[in-house]
Amino acid sequence: MIQWPSIREGRSGLLPRQHFMSNKAIIWDYDGTLVDTRVKNFEVTKRLMHRLLGARSGEFPALRRLDQYVQATRTAENWRALYRNEFGMTEGEIDEAGRLWTEFQLTDDGESTLFEGIEEVIPALSVYAQLIFSQNSRSNILRDLKKKGLLQHFVDVVGYEEVASARQKPAPDGLLACLSKIEPLPRELVFFIGDHETDTLCGHNTNVVLAGRNSDARIINIAALYGSENGATSRWNIQPDHMVNHPRGIVEYIQTY
Repeated sequence: MIQWPSIREGRSGLLPRQHFMSNKAIIWDYDGTLVDTRVKNFEVTKRLMHRLLGARSGEFPALRRLDQYVQATRTAENWRALYRNEFGMTEGEIDEAGRLWTEFQLTDDGESTLFEGIEEVIPALSVYAQLIFSQNSRSNILRDLKKKGLLQHFVDVVGYEEVASARQKPAPDGLLACLSKIEPLPRELVFFIGDHETDTLCGHNTNVVLAGRNSDARIINIAALYGSENGATSRWNIQPDHMVNHPRGIVEYIQTY
C-alpha cells in the first residue's frame, strides 16, 4: 500500500533535515530516472557545442538526430567521456563545457517531463530521506523540481558542481557526498535509483568504500528501465540488485525490502 505522509516545506524549499522514522534512505539519479530530459538536453548540447566548436559541431552524428544522441549518452561512461569520445574535445574544452552547461540549461525554454507515475511515487516515499545525485546542474534541478511542485520532498541535491571533474560517476564521491548530507542519522539501507549502467557501477564502487570503512550502510542499486528503449541490463558489467519497468515498482520494492 502506498503511504501518503504530511510534509512541511523548509524555507529553502527543500525538506528540513528532520528525523525520519526509518533506517532507509533513497538517492535518485535525475535525467532518465525522474524526468525525461532527452529532447531538452539534445537541444542544449547542440547549442553548447556550436558555441565551443563552431561550424564543425555539425560533423558529429550524435548532434544530428535525437536517437543518435540518446544512443551516444547511453554508451558513454559519463558526460566527460561523451564529450571526449563523440566530439573529440580536449580536457580544457570539456571543462569549459561544464562551466557553461548551467547557463545554457537555464536559458533554454524546452521543458523536461516527469516520467508517468513519478508525481505519485515521490510523495509516497517521503517517509524516507530522499536526495538527488546527478551529473546535471544542481541549480537547474532545483529550479525544475520547484516548477514541478516536488522540491519539498527532498533533503538535498548533489549536482556535478559538487564533485571533482575527475571523480564524476562511476567514482563513489557523489554518493558519499549525499550520505554526508544525512549524517549523523543512521541509514543502513540506501537505495540508489538510476537508469544507466554507470549508476549501478557507482553504487557498487560506493559499497566498496563503505565496506572499507566498516560502515553498516549499504547501497542497494535499482535500475529504472522505464525510460530505456530496450529496457535490458544483460550487457551491463555490474548487475543491479533490482530492476523496475514502472516507477510504482520502486515503492513496492522499498516498502517490502
